[in-house]
Amino acid sequence: MGKENDVGNLIKEKTNLNERQISILRSKDLPIDWDKLTEGQQQSIVAIEEMLEYLENKYQKTFCYAGYRRENPLFFDKESLLAYAEGDDPESECFTVERAENGFTDRYAWVVQSPIVQKEMEEKLEGIFEGQKYKMFVKLTGVSGEGVVESLHIYIYIENTSMAKTDELMEKTTIAISGDSRVHDIDMYCFDKQVVEAMTDKNHQGSFDIDDIVLHYKSDEINRGRGERWNRR
Repeated sequence: MGKENDVGNLIKEKTNLNERQISILRSKDLPIDWDKLTEGQQQSIVAIEEMLEYLENKYQKTFCYAGYRRENPLFFDKESLLAYAEGDDPESECFTVERAENGFTDRYAWVVQSPIVQKEMEEKLEGIFEGQKYKMFVKLTGVSGEGVVESLHIYIYIENTSMAKTDELMEKTTIAISGDSRVHDIDMYCFDKQVVEAMTDKNHQGSFDIDDIVLHYKSDEINRGRGERWNRR
């Protein structure tokens, strides 16, 4: 556990568990009597609450526990909390909090910025795929400590195997995002079967097999470095 001495000092004072800590312990089938917890369990439940309080003070909203990992230098594991904001989806909107030299760092900005950038890209590409059966999803790949999106990956799935048409669509897409330095990668997958309708942000990358792909278009920094906007695979 990072900052072991700091947490050790905290547990000397921490003898009364609050309702949230009791709920977390019960969810793990652990004792809710402080004296029956091991020293490691005491340190962990104190650290979890400390991290949740950090989030709530920073963002002025309630956050929920989803998991915790103690520091393990042997396996290069950093101490981290997995959390999500109350009302968010614990399956898709979890993020990590880690102990830093002077407090904590967190990745909540990734959760906040994701739907904002998704909508922005949808508006930017609006009209290009009109009349097509398709879905588009954005995955953030870089967000600064200040919450600024620095890089992202666009996934496009379309039920169309007309090479002339899909070439045209990919060309228009790469032109539309050409001035946005945040877009590092675009993948467009073309199918000859009905697979798009069932895709969601949670499952789109695992909702089809490699053999289902008829055409695959790629635009990345390698392509653009060669002076090509995209290539077909």
